[in-house]
Amino acid sequence: MARVLLLGPDRQRAAGIRSLLAGDGHQVNWSRSLKHWRAQELEMQPEVVVAALATPDTVLDEADRTDQQFAAPLLFIQSEGEFLRDLCLQRRLVDRLASPFMGDELLARIDALVRVLRMVRGAQGTDTKRATWKHVGRTVSSWIQSRLPAQERPAAPYLEVAARVAEWADRRDAFEPGHASRVTSFCAMIAEGLGMGERETSELLRAAMLHDIGKVSFPSEMLHQREPLAEGQRRLIRTHPARGAALLRALDPDDDVARVVMFHHERPDGSGYYGKPGSGVPRAAQALAVAETYDAMTSSLLGQTVDSESALNILRSQRGDTFAADCVDSLIDGMAPRGASIPLSRA
Repeated sequence: MARVLLLGPDRQRAAGIRSLLAGDGHQVNWSRSLKHWRAQELEMQPEVVVAALATPDTVLDEADRTDQQFAAPLLFIQSEGEFLRDLCLQRRLVDRLASPFMGDELLARIDALVRVLRMVRGAQGTDTKRATWKHVGRTVSSWIQSRLPAQERPAAPYLEVAARVAEWADRRDAFEPGHASRVTSFCAMIAEGLGMGERETSELLRAAMLHDIGKVSFPSEMLHQREPLAEGQRRLIRTHPARGAALLRALDPDDDVARVVMFHHERPDGSGYYGKPGSGVPRAAQALAVAETYDAMTSSLLGQTVDSESALNILRSQRGDTFAADCVDSLIDGMAPRGASIPLSRA
């Protein structure tokens, strides 16, 4: 199972957590002193750090001082009243679990965080010269299947961790904050215009919130690099849909959402990341491609952005070739200003 470093000066608060984790087969090192926890982490090399603390400050001050691109995730266990502020670090995924909780909920969350860590570190080991989506997909899938036995756990913690990872990826990316939320809103416009059913719309909106989750395995320095990417870096960037799909398949039982994420950079004419023609791409992925491209053109922190009208004109000029025509038309229609109407009185 996993190596877990448990931080908790309160014996009563930490003892139950330690018992649950050890009973599930995890190797647990319990540190009651917070002064030297980073030294213990370096020695133990845990896969998850669990902090049962009233306040996170004493741990957060040291948590991001790491040379690892993806350090062990940090899970805070606190009462809801102690959730005083949002927590986000640059090099370490931070998650939270409200106390009191069910035992299976904690164990599922630990399992989900370990899956994320092993997937990211396994993918980071991919040679950039062989960084193709098929190679990465095989590497990640074999890593997860060989290292993590199937567990009967509640689904909610896995989905919550997936959302947390996607949110973290969004904050580290080279777009104005809120990229995933904006893309989801644009996807909702397209879904309405296309008359998508409830299930297809749900898959599209979930995929939109999670679409760049595969970027968590990339160094933020590369994501924010202003000079042109080297050939190996470009190949690596093109693997993020495959990485994201593989990660989602480890956390989310709905394979359709993973397929939408997998193909959201494909194009009708086959010029996308993986060369898959439009006929083999789910309609939801085609819609996501349009929405994501529109937001990228209007919110990039690196390249020159364009205004909304210019972005829509670019999409219009490429409808049917680079982008699905009906999806482009639906977004343009959804973005069109609506005139206000004032009912006339019959008096």
